[in-house]
Amino acid sequence: MTQPFANTKASPAPKQPSPKIQNFLESLKANPLNGGSPFGGESPFGESPFAQMNRQKELEKQRVAQFHQARVKEWEQVYSAKDKQIQKQIEEIRLQLKELAKQIVKYDQNVTAAIQTQVVSPGAYHMSFFEHLRHTIELLRKNVAEANSWLSTFNKRGQQKGAFWKNASKGGTAYMMANEHAVSRSVG
Repeated sequence: MTQPFANTKASPAPKQPSPKIQNFLESLKANPLNGGSPFGGESPFGESPFAQMNRQKELEKQRVAQFHQARVKEWEQVYSAKDKQIQKQIEEIRLQLKELAKQIVKYDQNVTAAIQTQVVSPGAYHMSFFEHLRHTIELLRKNVAEANSWLSTFNKRGQQKGAFWKNASKGGTAYMMANEHAVSRSVG
């Protein structure tokens, strides 16, 4: 007779034996460095500390690179802002110089008109007026002479700036290697 409620439990599945580790060094050798695990698949302890450390190093390198890129952009913005400010100041000074040049032309016309007018009844006033005018013109002449010499030197240097390379392209290596030019190009 069969028993209707006989042992219905299924026989348990055979247990797979866990691999035996011979020593601690072999488990470390197999686990974190080359990604292997003596337990099959992943480590029972989670991610290896070496992998975490490597990932943190990579993140730190990325952060440093981003920081340096941001610094470079900031410096470019600062320098471009300074360049723009300098360019604006130069334009303002040029406008002021144009106005001064116009005023000097007017001053010259007024002085010429004052000198050419006839004095009807000369007096001490006229004498002090012309003396003051002469003194002012002498001061202006001195400053204008200094400014002219400085400007002429500046303009000559501006014209001569590209002269070496123009002559070098015409004369070639012989011009560039001449002893006369070596002194001007030498450091110190």
